[in-house]
Amino acid sequence: MESGSFVIRNGTVVDGTGDKPFEADVLVEDGYITSVDSNITTNVESIDAQDLLVTPGWIDIHTHYDGQLTWDPFLRPSCWHGVTTVITGNCGIGFAPVQPDGQQLLVEMMESTEDIPAKCLEESIDWNWETFPEYMDSISDGNYALDIGVQIPHAAVRFYVMGERGARNEPATPADSDEMARIVAESLREGALGFSFSRTKAHTYLDGWQPGTLSGIEELNPIAEAIAQEGGAPIMFSPRGVTGLYPSEREGEIELAAELSRTSCSPVMMCLIQHSQDPEEWKSVLDLFETASASGVKVFGQVTGRSIVTLGGFSTKFNPFMHGEDWPLLSHLSNSEIAHKIESDPTLRNRLIEGAESTRNLWQSRKFFEDKTYPLIPLGEISPQYEPFESIAAISERTQKKPLEVMLEVLCSHNGNGLLNYPHYNYADGNLDAVHEMLRHPNSRLGLSDAGAHLETLSDASLFTFMLTHWARDRENGMPLSSVVRMMTAEPAEIFGLNDRGVIAEGYKADINIVDYSNLEVGVPWLEHDVPGGGSRLLQKPEGYVRTFVSGIETFTNGESTGNLPGQLIRRQGGLQL
Repeated sequence: MESGSFVIRNGTVVDGTGDKPFEADVLVEDGYITSVDSNITTNVESIDAQDLLVTPGWIDIHTHYDGQLTWDPFLRPSCWHGVTTVITGNCGIGFAPVQPDGQQLLVEMMESTEDIPAKCLEESIDWNWETFPEYMDSISDGNYALDIGVQIPHAAVRFYVMGERGARNEPATPADSDEMARIVAESLREGALGFSFSRTKAHTYLDGWQPGTLSGIEELNPIAEAIAQEGGAPIMFSPRGVTGLYPSEREGEIELAAELSRTSCSPVMMCLIQHSQDPEEWKSVLDLFETASASGVKVFGQVTGRSIVTLGGFSTKFNPFMHGEDWPLLSHLSNSEIAHKIESDPTLRNRLIEGAESTRNLWQSRKFFEDKTYPLIPLGEISPQYEPFESIAAISERTQKKPLEVMLEVLCSHNGNGLLNYPHYNYADGNLDAVHEMLRHPNSRLGLSDAGAHLETLSDASLFTFMLTHWARDRENGMPLSSVVRMMTAEPAEIFGLNDRGVIAEGYKADINIVDYSNLEVGVPWLEHDVPGGGSRLLQKPEGYVRTFVSGIETFTNGESTGNLPGQLIRRQGGLQL
């Protein structure tokens, strides 16, 4: 369907406000919703949505598509999962501003922190910019399947201003801080949506930490003041101790978030997950945020809707058998060929198990412990299970098979496309109850999909479909559909000041999903070898998105692209209203 006028009839509207679903027609004209009412009288084309949901398009506020947008205008797999707006430049990492001799450092930093191959970035980025406004102009020249908003990344700004001193995390001088603040202010005036930084020591760069990791209030406060002077803009950061490492350095991060919100007159989001070192810590963080909010600041934990995992398969970056002597004989084969060889050759199977046992110290460094690893798709089933209950160790005990034998059986399943699922975070209790509480807290906001990052180890762009299938539809102790839709639409739109989208109502941008809710499935991840530089990425395609529209133009029909690319760079208009 080309841009024009049409009416969606007979659908169940979940409008993004959190109100109960209702039956209505939705009239779209020239890219905007012009009426939501019963039995709209019009002669324009009609789309029948009987027994289907009509929702706003999803807004993903935490992606790392900074590099991918240069070579994949569809931004797969987000485009398949009903996402119509993405925000990049998270965690303080990005590709602008950049000095001509600083490009390689930004590439290496993105590879080190977000696991996006340097070779891919080197082959796909043209570097036809230096300043952040020039970077935005470059993006605005492209055509995309969805809209893109950008944040100003602190690490890139710091390196641009301070050079090697910034890369080595030396303290910023007052002049350095003032220049960084000037760049942030200029970028906001030109349309950047927000500012991000990182203080977590889990974000490494070469033999040290990401530039900006050691930056404190003295360096950040002038930036916050500049943000206030420009009318406010959201600040996102990854805090000390977010993964449970360096717990002694955790103190002060909540106070830092509150101080930055107070100074910038803006919302501040701090990444928040459940970690095994202190599985209850997230509760105290949200309680402190709630207390801080009573004083007038806006501070939130940015949380995700499921566990944060490493996926392992025959073709992914990690699997328990890849360090054994026999693996080189298999690694060049397709997954189905590997599975066939293993299943037809008991001797090979035993050698692979023996090889994995003897190299346990290599593949079990922080991943795939038998009592904490699960089949992504339980044996004998066909759909991924993101709240699993039976670990590899438990299956081993039940079947009286060795754990590594069970792991190999999982990988051979589904014609060699089976995957191991190791939840690093948000699964310390063996369930998602903690995530359930985090999502429902008034001081949390949904994010952390990391779409576009960690290409061969996770596929969390499917988070938005999972939110519907798991939390709204299938889980016994779940959440109301209207609440889940609000988390993915109006709430992120509000925090970024995107007042033209996120709601099905008159005057709003016609970013719309029509969803077969009863038959919606998150899909099975697979490894696609389509990344520039010879790389691969995990993709995941759902079932149940009947139609997706961006600015009233249909981009996908039943999961297939229409060829339309109406997406564009979003430039902020004015400041935030707190």
